[in-house]
Amino acid sequence: MHSVCPKQTTLKAPVSIEGIGVHSALPARLELVPLAANMGIIFERTDLKTNNQIVARITNVADTSFSTTLGNAHGVTLSTVEHLMAALSACQISNVLVKVSGPEMPIMDGSSAAFVNLINTVGIVEQDAPRKIIRIIKPLEIKEERRWVRLEPAETFSFQLSVDFGGREGLQPEDHVYDFSTESFATDISQARSFGFYEDAQKLYAAGLAKGSSLDNAVVIKKGEVMNKDGLRYKNEMVRHKILDAMGDFYLTGSLIQGRCVGFNIGHEFNNRLMRKLLDDKTTYELIELAELSADQKEAPSKTDKTFVTFASSPKSFLKPQSVAAL
Repeated sequence: MHSVCPKQTTLKAPVSIEGIGVHSALPARLELVPLAANMGIIFERTDLKTNNQIVARITNVADTSFSTTLGNAHGVTLSTVEHLMAALSACQISNVLVKVSGPEMPIMDGSSAAFVNLINTVGIVEQDAPRKIIRIIKPLEIKEERRWVRLEPAETFSFQLSVDFGGREGLQPEDHVYDFSTESFATDISQARSFGFYEDAQKLYAAGLAKGSSLDNAVVIKKGEVMNKDGLRYKNEMVRHKILDAMGDFYLTGSLIQGRCVGFNIGHEFNNRLMRKLLDDKTTYELIELAELSADQKEAPSKTDKTFVTFASSPKSFLKPQSVAAL
């Protein structure tokens, strides 16, 4: 079992980073600011003076085309939040104000690695409030032709995902099994980048989209070959990025999840639909409040304690992403 901090957490201090928006190519500045317990994750558009906050919740997802876009009742939107949300989920950040200088998050290198490193530069502090997790108690699924996803009860938070490109440009199917921990996310998932086909990218450019997309922030496939000079970071980088995206989208429930996600050819739309279906059916899950275990409880867990967490360590410190060669 992997450890989950039983208490809510926030950052020790504000921290910022700059990049560009993947669609606009305009400069984008991001600042993470500590928040009090029970505040959750809140996005704030600093280029707007009023009605500029959006709570990170599934019900505030406004669009899932190409990325996950959040919106509020006043029509204010913020796109491409999933990579930061994945990092916040993996680092177990409960409460933070995310200040963004425009309508897009900075894309960085197309993965979550920069955000994990950013969080690591200031560190994490526990707060005097218990963490709540969503424990899956009944399977639920969504199925369509050539794609499906299922969430089922399990002792940990894990994924078993597959992608099949239908033989396009000779690409072979990919699959990956991943059991969550803060440390393994940094090394095994966080560095997996967004990906796409060169032919599709040209169509997006022609439509005025993806102006900021480049080989610096995406894996691009042309005639079956990876165009990026340094190649892939993992031999199955594309399906690992699907796991990264799902972790970010799932964290819009406001809680970490205890359960196993099995899926085929999923994306942001499916992730959002699955989480909405989950929260709409209270027979499928329990909301568990974690209490910090005493030393005696650590040595002799109660028979009634069914939570998947162990408390031998907390997310106060974790591995920085390292350079990963193709596996």
